[in-house]
Formats: sequence, C-alpha cells, structure tokens
Amino acid sequence: MSPSALVRPDLRYMASFVEALREGYQRDSLRPETPEAIAAIAAEPEAFVRQQLNPPTTIVLPDGSLGERVPETHLWRVEGDAFLGSVGVRHRLNAVLEAWGGHIGYAVRPSAQGRGLATGMLAEALGWCRANLPLDRVMLTVNTKNIASTRVIEKNGGVLLDTIPHPWIEGDFGRRYWIDL
Repeated sequence: MSPSALVRPDLRYMASFVEALREGYQRDSLRPETPEAIAAIAAEPEAFVRQQLNPPTTIVLPDGSLGERVPETHLWRVEGDAFLGSVGVRHRLNAVLEAWGGHIGYAVRPSAQGRGLATGMLAEALGWCRANLPLDRVMLTVNTKNIASTRVIEKNGGVLLDTIPHPWIEGDFGRRYWIDL
C-alpha cells in the first residue's frame, strides 16, 4: 500500500482507531469523544465500520435538533495497520453545511500530528472528489484559531470566501474557503 493512500474504513484498523480515540483523536471538533462512546465503538467494531461505510440519513446537530445528513464517504489514512487520521467527504451541501462544515472535514490523531499528513490527506480527498463527484469546487470551513488547518487548506489551493461568526460557539469565528477541482 502506498504510504499516502486513503482507504475505506475496515476492521483491520479498528484496534488502532480505538487507540487513537483513547489518545484524544476526535472525529468531530464540535462533539468531543466520551469514554462511553469510545467503549461502545470498542465493544462493537463491526457495527461501527458498517456505520462508517453506510452512514445514516439523519444527524443530531450541535444544537440538539435532528437534521438531514447529506451523503458522505469516510476515508481513513493508515500506515500498515495503524490508523493515522480520517477524511469525511460530503457529496453535496445543505443549508447547514453551507454555513459551517463544507464538503470536506479531516482530522489527524494527536500522535501523528505535525508530519504534514493533513495536507496530503486533503490533497487525496480532492482527487477523490474529482474522480467520484460531479462538483466543480468544494467548500471547507475552519475555526480562525486553527492556524495549522488554515495552512492545510491554503496549501491545497483554498481561496478565502469570508470570515463568519461560528454558528454554534459564541464568540468564535471561522473562515470559509473554496477549492476549485
């Protein structure tokens, strides 16, 4: 396997995925992982992988309301059997994702940060979008405090659209970027 390859979630990587969760890896910056959630994933890895490969059609939003979950593909960055990070590619935007979230989200486990993995993961995700989705461009959002992720987006051709108040975190701001495919 190429050292820069993204793969679909697989049971082969679940022990390392759970290890990443325990070290502080977060799939979603708005919803920190809880010990209970980590234990549930560890107890039923097959169910978790199935859910990653076939995500539900609804999602609980950060404000607690139920919303539409747009079609999404999950990709994992691995080396050997070690899980290093993830990318979520949303196939289209809805009103919520246009305001915050965009087409692509990514995260690297803490022990693998600082190695340039996020830049490569985003580049590969853009290639996946070009090959698999009927999109001309993709939107990404980033908290203004997240300088590292801002650099990742800009290194991958991100063009700043605007800076907006964060919709769920009072006093925080985010940047919205477009990347042409």
